[in-house]
Amino acid sequence: MQVERSNYLSPIEKELNFSLWTKKNGIKQFLFDLDDTICSTRRIFVEHKQEALDYLLSSYPSLNPEQFRDEYIRTGNEAFEKLGVNSNQFNFISDCLCDKFNLSEETRQTIKGIYKNIYDTPLTFLDGAQETLQFLKKIEMPLGIVTHGNRHWTYKKYQWLNLERFLNWEDVYVIDENTHKTSESWLDAIQYFRLQPQDCVVVGDSPRADINPASQIGVRHCFLVESQIPWSIHQQPVSPEVRTIKNISEIISIGSTTL
Repeated sequence: MQVERSNYLSPIEKELNFSLWTKKNGIKQFLFDLDDTICSTRRIFVEHKQEALDYLLSSYPSLNPEQFRDEYIRTGNEAFEKLGVNSNQFNFISDCLCDKFNLSEETRQTIKGIYKNIYDTPLTFLDGAQETLQFLKKIEMPLGIVTHGNRHWTYKKYQWLNLERFLNWEDVYVIDENTHKTSESWLDAIQYFRLQPQDCVVVGDSPRADINPASQIGVRHCFLVESQIPWSIHQQPVSPEVRTIKNISEIISIGSTTL
């Protein structure tokens, strides 16, 4: 039976192995996605979208629940494709559903209010995230965040999580909320940090928005964090070279050998 030797390494040994691995591979910086890689964001969306759906179904018992849920999901996916992660996607969803099903103006405003609460709900760290960021900070490994969203909301997350303990606000690169994370946007982010793709490690939860775009521009070391609540629209096959991890604390054991 194989035993993970990393389970028995001291903190100093893990730090040494990690540093040796990064030097061997020419790694100058770690770049993390934020939502559902470092903090739990998808859960907030799921809870509020479910609240809006429950309200609609309870307010209009004549609606066919199964058919309406299918339309609800389809409209949400369409909003994402059209508007990126701009919060206007929820106005789009509300207007489309209310117009199509002839729902009242009161209903329209109520569900818009439910969606608006998403952006006022403090986020929390995912398991292992603080530990990993603290580890990188301790060994003086430069790190950055590459996130897709509204700058104001991103700064609220930065404050909620007290991320200034680990990196400066200038080390958070925000990709335009009206577009999608692509190879081009990842390359822009890497160049913002004055790096080349081969100089960095990319860690994210989305094959579509993080891992595949980064791999396509030449990032050699990508870590896919298994999402607790995966979003089907983000799921794609990834290269065999991509390492899948349950949470980002597994990164701390980079360089440790398996006996």
